[in-house]
Amino acid sequence: MEDTPLKRIRNLIATRVGLLVREQDDVLLRKVVAERVQALNLSGAEQYCQFLGSDLDIRREREALTLLLSAGETYFFRDRELHVLLQDIILPELLERRKAERTLRIWCAACSSGEEAYSLAILLDELMADQSSWNIFILGTDINQGFIERARQGIYTEWSFRGMSDERRQRFFHLHKNTWVLADFIRNRVTFLTGDLVADKFPDFASDLYGMDLILCRNMFIYMADQMVFRIADKFTETLAEGGILITGHGELHAHHLGKLRTRVFPVSIVYQKVSASFCLPTPAPLAEKPHPALKNSAAISPAIRPPAAATPPVPQAAAEICKEMTGSGIHQAWQYANQGQRDKAAKSCWELIEKNPLVAEPHYLLALLAHERGEFAEAKSLLKKVIYLAPSFIAAYLDLGDLYAREGDDVRAGKMRATARDFLKALPTVDPSVKTEISLV
Repeated sequence: MEDTPLKRIRNLIATRVGLLVREQDDVLLRKVVAERVQALNLSGAEQYCQFLGSDLDIRREREALTLLLSAGETYFFRDRELHVLLQDIILPELLERRKAERTLRIWCAACSSGEEAYSLAILLDELMADQSSWNIFILGTDINQGFIERARQGIYTEWSFRGMSDERRQRFFHLHKNTWVLADFIRNRVTFLTGDLVADKFPDFASDLYGMDLILCRNMFIYMADQMVFRIADKFTETLAEGGILITGHGELHAHHLGKLRTRVFPVSIVYQKVSASFCLPTPAPLAEKPHPALKNSAAISPAIRPPAAATPPVPQAAAEICKEMTGSGIHQAWQYANQGQRDKAAKSCWELIEKNPLVAEPHYLLALLAHERGEFAEAKSLLKKVIYLAPSFIAAYLDLGDLYAREGDDVRAGKMRATARDFLKALPTVDPSVKTEISLV
């Protein structure tokens, strides 16, 4: 395959499909194009270029390419810290705001096989003693019809339970042969539909895509071209109700214009809230330093690998260097490997980057998260200290190091780490001069 058609295909995939394919992924792209040429019975790459650039509806092709070029892998309660944030602060806040109307509308976009949407239904069941007087709508959408069919069935294997405690699994599932079947009272609370974030228009009353109190679209933007991230984020914003919250993967909206969204920074994540000048947000209670009771026995949980919580730029002197590291193609590829569960490849990419430049902090940080996931806490602590030495304003490293000290019972050092992170966060510039940034810390 000639490089010229390959480059054109890469550009067409970015503009018409919305996916970002980098030059270092050309081996994968060649394989995908050859597969699609054969599936569509085309003569070759040149004709495939013409097909992608034509006026034809390429929704089915977008589905096929999204499946081939992104990871649909997920599991229940993926990213433990985020679900604690949802259960302790975000969902109670939304329920309090909606108690007069007694309605709550939630959308899990790019929901894959449904674990995330069902995780939210479980959280709400645990939070609310009685939902009978409430109108709660939870919608899960994905471009892949096969994923949606699996989600509707509510039947899962062991692989989907890496983030769920045994107590929760026993309460909400029953074992059938070699699979776990979700209880009907949870399954019936979630609606699943196919949806194309790129081509579909939303808000859309006909599809129930309007007035959402909470939208989750996590680990999808990492695969998308910048212009498509802008477009979809704007559509999400318009689909949110006033005061509604958008949650993406960590750092996925870094450096993007947020429009009507207000950044809210928590120790474990950044979320975005739709506000107008006249809308006043309640002050949230601080996150509990101890784990939520439902998560006390989840020491074996494998937390999702995430880009730094310091997704907004650090203090000015270090900002340029850290942002440069975060946007570099090599470290971006390492993050992608980690989020796709390819931990060995992620670690190898990090060491290759360190070999080229041992003074770069970002690869050391990702290695620290990988070590933490393996349970090698001493190694994780050593790497985090190195990150802070290389980049003294690397906020996420202070927060994670504070968590490790707290795990050891060293509350004094844990407090110092969190206090330092708080100081750096307070020094951050606002994303938009007309919109204030809310800092919410333990």
